[in-house]
Amino acid sequence: MVIEDIRESSMDLMCSLFKVLASSVIVTPDQMTRGFFRVYEEMPDICIDVPPAYSVLEKFVDKCNKAGFLTEEIVKKLPSRGRKRFVSEGDGGAVKTY
Repeated sequence: MVIEDIRESSMDLMCSLFKVLASSVIVTPDQMTRGFFRVYEEMPDICIDVPPAYSVLEKFVDKCNKAGFLTEEIVKKLPSRGRKRFVSEGDGGAVKTY
């Protein structure tokens, strides 16, 4: 929802909701971890529909980390979008992925 909406207010509200769910153990730490990892795995498909998805996810994870309910394991495994280099960057015609 946060990735599709993109607005800061949506991030704030969802972060508050997650914080309450985590602090009251309605959502266990294991469930929170598995939920974030599920989104991480789907990011290549999500960014097809929402091109800025990786940067939105990074902001959201940072906001949740500052709120204090995300484990370092979740933060460390945050995916980043690989960058493709194109011919115009002087590679003599080769396309490289990193």
